Amino acid sequence: MITLKNVRVTGFSRYYYDIYWEIENTRSDLQEYEFYVERSEAEAGPWVQMAGPLIDRFYIRDNEVPLISANRTLFYRVKVRHPMSGKVEYSDIVDRWGKEDKIAAEIIRLETMLFQEFVGTVGWLFPRRTFGQRCPQCWDEVLQKRIDDQCPTCFGTGFSGGYHYPIQFFAQVDESEMTEQATVHDHNQQRMFRFRCPASPEVRPMDLFIDSHNRRMRVVRVGGTTRLLVTVHQEIDAVALQPGSIEDSVPLHVDEEDLQTAGWRNYVNAQCLESAGVTPTDALGPLLGAYGYDP
Repeated sequence: MITLKNVRVTGFSRYYYDIYWEIENTRSDLQEYEFYVERSEAEAGPWVQMAGPLIDRFYIRDNEVPLISANRTLFYRVKVRHPMSGKVEYSDIVDRWGKEDKIAAEIIRLETMLFQEFVGTVGWLFPRRTFGQRCPQCWDEVLQKRIDDQCPTCFGTGFSGGYHYPIQFFAQVDESEMTEQATVHDHNQQRMFRFRCPASPEVRPMDLFIDSHNRRMRVVRVGGTTRLLVTVHQEIDAVALQPGSIEDSVPLHVDEEDLQTAGWRNYVNAQCLESAGVTPTDALGPLLGAYGYDP
């Protein structure tokens, strides 16, 4: 089976992206392999096949990129398939921002370890759909807009399904102050949250975030730190959704029996892990290996 490498996305146009890829040197007959290019606006998918099967080709131009929104990032991956054996391999996921350098990669690894093992709690990100199939229930073709903000099919987004697949990750959530806003005609309990997380998954304004207490929030601002234009840390502001919002019906299936809201090391004596019966003597090696280190 051939191995994909150096997949990259380039382009200096509002109308297309160019996708290139290479393979490791091989003695296999390239005429026996098929290449497919897949695209998504969320790192976890779903993925849409936009080109293929391609034989002995290592470049395509995506002429259907929706680049109108400044807050949208498109992700690509290349699939190679060997029809005679049925084997399939995928490349790394790439975007227009490119691959991080060595220093950025180290920062991302350390940030990921920090949030997953020490300061973060588990949460789920639902990337909002911004293009694709229009909602068959609430989209008006004449008016060219949605006519029901409480639509159970698109959850008020205008696109069927509303959100992409949920992505589980760890974030540090700052607790919000409780407020009451009461008027003659309305009564609101507005709450603003700030949370921070590593570079992945990429968070965008209007995404839906659900924490381990099932508090549902809409992202309103995303900032952070970059290294050579590659994001290494994210700072996010989000507003808590009012009870009864249509987002309350967005399904989230979680195995509550095995759910651990934070790293297990936060609940044991850090001075004597072995006596607590939670870790073997060589646990440090597997831990570092999970974050890309060679212990």
